[in-house]
Amino acid sequence: MALLAVIRAQTDRLKGGGLAAESAWGLLLEFVTLVGTVLSFALLGRSLGAAGYGGYASLYAIVGPLVTLAASGVVLALLQHIVRDGEPLAETARSCLSLSLALGFPLTLVGAGLATLVVDSLTTVAIVAILLTEFVAAPVVQVAASTLQAGTGFIDAAKLRLVLVVGRIAILATLFAANRLTVATLGLTMLALSLVVGIWSLRNVGDRYGFRFTPGRVKVRHLKTNALYSTGISAVALNSDGDKLVLAANKLVIDTGLYAAAYRIVSFGLVPIGGIVNVSHRRFLQHEEGVKRQHLDRALRFGLVSAAYGLIFGIVLFMAAPLLPTLLGEEFEGSVTMVRWLSPTVLMRSAGIFSLNGLMGLGHNALRTGIIVANSACAMALYVVLIPRYGWEGAAIGTLISETIAVSSTWGALIICQRRADRAIDESRARR
Repeated sequence: MALLAVIRAQTDRLKGGGLAAESAWGLLLEFVTLVGTVLSFALLGRSLGAAGYGGYASLYAIVGPLVTLAASGVVLALLQHIVRDGEPLAETARSCLSLSLALGFPLTLVGAGLATLVVDSLTTVAIVAILLTEFVAAPVVQVAASTLQAGTGFIDAAKLRLVLVVGRIAILATLFAANRLTVATLGLTMLALSLVVGIWSLRNVGDRYGFRFTPGRVKVRHLKTNALYSTGISAVALNSDGDKLVLAANKLVIDTGLYAAAYRIVSFGLVPIGGIVNVSHRRFLQHEEGVKRQHLDRALRFGLVSAAYGLIFGIVLFMAAPLLPTLLGEEFEGSVTMVRWLSPTVLMRSAGIFSLNGLMGLGHNALRTGIIVANSACAMALYVVLIPRYGWEGAAIGTLISETIAVSSTWGALIICQRRADRAIDESRARR
């Protein structure tokens, strides 16, 4: 009862300051995204089978660590330089758009080269279409949406992102109904959709803020900030997808498909947490000079609620795992045990994400990135050692160990850094 009272109190605090409305839109965006992910997972699983889905998952395991350079890192840099550093919106947005495009096309070539070495079951057309969508077209929409988020707020940005998500759902449903759902047809239609939405969004956002939203001169400081954020996010993605890559590299094709399906089911549990992270990101960038414990307290408020959710979801997932073959077919019966092995990761990631944002709020982005990279390197070392010997069990063990290390190290670092910041405040006051 005491725990429930604390969680309820923290939840009530999160409703303040306009967060309730933004959270509602954030959860709507994440819910619609979840619907699209479930549809993609279920429909592609039925259309491709375990082996075919393994190839698709392996391609996205390559996309994950690389796409941050053209998308996630760029939009986080955009938000930091406009919201925290107070730079001009139009100049920053155009610089970040150029940065995204300049990185997206080379990443497509790099990703295609890696895919030819790891993925055997996909055509060149399918690979290139998916990579152009994820590295070039979709990031343009994200840059436009993040410009809205920096200039106006999260709600307008969520509405723009919903356009792309809903469009993808319509494509999936249409292709499956027409019995034309393959990775190639999905990639080509998604590419066309993302290009149209991207061009439309740039025009509309530019008109809203009174500037021509075209590529502009890249600022070196934006490139540096993008590199810092991207390194950390890429390391997180490599941590998440490295097990699938190592499974695929060891030619465990069936296990890769089954394990990827199990991992996807587990990742569904992180969707609501992702909504809260997106909504709260702007708040973690806001720093009040002279206020003690502000970032630690903020991380604890969000972290307590998300950890309680992660615990409940993990238990429910463990109990409901036998329903997976009903969703995908009996061919995925082997994923049931894998889901149960991986179910604790929802709790660990839910508990750890806001400690990272607390470090960001304190201005320790380099330390934040270093911890993430070190944890990712540890995870990859575990995968390389364990998977050849134990197969998917080695992948699961490596994931659980690395997630435990990650949540412990990030919270420990936040507590230490916040204490140092508080001591600096005390010393400053004593000198007055």
